[in-house]
Amino acid sequence: MKSQAFFGSPDDCARAFYDAFAQADLEALMSVWADDEDICCAHPAAAPLYGYAAVRSGWEAILRGSAKMRIEMREESWHRTIGMVTLHAIQWIYVGDEPQPRGPVFVTNVFQREPQGWRLVVHHASPLQTGLQTGPGQVVLH
Repeated sequence: MKSQAFFGSPDDCARAFYDAFAQADLEALMSVWADDEDICCAHPAAAPLYGYAAVRSGWEAILRGSAKMRIEMREESWHRTIGMVTLHAIQWIYVGDEPQPRGPVFVTNVFQREPQGWRLVVHHASPLQTGLQTGPGQVVLH
């Protein structure tokens, strides 16, 4: 059964998502997702998951198989339009009692305004390569 939670802003939805993740609360985590078979979730180094059931199964496997995790968000960038908002951020993930974070991970979250409030429609997380040296005018793409 999907939650009837109401999120008045994309910020509220994002906060609920990361709080639920930190608490390893699958029901709360899934309450932020849109009730739509077009939702997409791509975990680092994994194939994308489409649809509510697949996204739920993916999160269930992650939350069941690991210690509690805490995410530190850095370099957040929000792009806001009338009915859709995108959040880009760099994240460092603390697992259990590990003193050093894992990461960085580059994350894109897309939120959509729906009649029942703001909902997450895309979560994409990818490992971010660090330590690349670039010179003036150079861009490392791959």
